[in-house]
Amino acid sequence: MSNRTENHTIKLLQEMRAEMKDRFNAIDEKFDAIDEKFSDLNLRLDGMSHIMTLMAGHSHGLDARVERLEKIVLPD
Repeated sequence: MSNRTENHTIKLLQEMRAEMKDRFNAIDEKFDAIDEKFSDLNLRLDGMSHIMTLMAGHSHGLDARVERLEKIVLPD
């Protein structure tokens, strides 16, 4: 009878290990999906930063042009 008990215990432990492994794999898959979303977000943020930099440069150039025009049209 003791052999059957040990086998039953070992079998239950093996089943628990298999369940834990499955759950850890599921968590790993979720983290992989989250990593993909963050990498996509990083690309979008980089693109937005580039666009904002270009717009700021263009705006700065417009400010300088307006100042020059104001000096021409409205002398001190």
